[in-house]
Amino acid sequence: MEKIKEISKNVYYITYELFRIMIPTIIIVKILQELGFVEILNNFLSPLMLLIGLPQEIAIVFTTTMLTSPYTGLAIFSGMNLENDLTIAQASVLGLLLLFTHSLPLEGLICRRAGVRIRVTVLLRLLVGFIFCFFLNKFFELTGIFSGKASILIPFGEPSSDLLVWCISQLKTLFIIFLVIIGIVVVLEIFKKLGIERLIEISLKPFLNGLGIGEKASTIAVVGVNLGIGFGAGLLIQEVKSGKLHYKDVFGVIALISLLHSVIEDTGVVSLIGANILITLFLRALITLLTVYVMVRIFSNCTEDFWKKYLVNTNIPPLKS
Repeated sequence: MEKIKEISKNVYYITYELFRIMIPTIIIVKILQELGFVEILNNFLSPLMLLIGLPQEIAIVFTTTMLTSPYTGLAIFSGMNLENDLTIAQASVLGLLLLFTHSLPLEGLICRRAGVRIRVTVLLRLLVGFIFCFFLNKFFELTGIFSGKASILIPFGEPSSDLLVWCISQLKTLFIIFLVIIGIVVVLEIFKKLGIERLIEISLKPFLNGLGIGEKASTIAVVGVNLGIGFGAGLLIQEVKSGKLHYKDVFGVIALISLLHSVIEDTGVVSLIGANILITLFLRALITLLTVYVMVRIFSNCTEDFWKKYLVNTNIPPLKS
């Protein structure tokens, strides 16, 4: 009974935090659509979408997700009227892009509080997202892999000028998202009971140590990878304040969890648009590890002045002996 209460409490808080951002955003986007601003935004961003093989209408989904969350982008996606069905390849490219670039303002500020400059984390995520999605799309075009129709598991709203019809459609989508949240919370609890979460920690630590991230920092990184930037950076901020972590370790952890966090929840969310898990989980993890490894190796030879001027900020106190 206690466990059910705990799960219900977690579902309530997650749903509350998400919906209080999502619902106003959905309404604002609807207003912007009616006023024609979305068309202007699509025209501005459509070249980027076309560059990675996506329909230009997807620009609003990318922008919404980048500014808010994957859930809000999902709600906007469900209300779109795409002329052609997405292929599994396109859905996977879109899913990977959203995973790398979602919630930039909020998560960038969290990382800044932990000690890494916000321009670094935002630029890193945007560059990695678009560069790797560009090459992934080219790979799909050349090989023809995943050319079948994507299985989209969220209901699409029928285009209608009737405001009531639109409202009912959005309520259906919000209910589906609520069910997804319940499923994710339950699965996470099962993973804890079965020891799968601990297995993920044990599996990741050798890779983190290989990246040059210290033992104490690697433990925090595992939390961020599993549970998200909020949890990982929250622990990291506490450790940073204590003066026990070197600024290079802090940078390595933030770079890692900026690109790879909430691996179970976020991967499950983008799977609803038909994205393939091989791309959104395993390829994302591989890209992240390679990117962080290269970055740590490149910047390791830079001077302390360079680090403190361009990469980290004064939130990281001097290391205590």
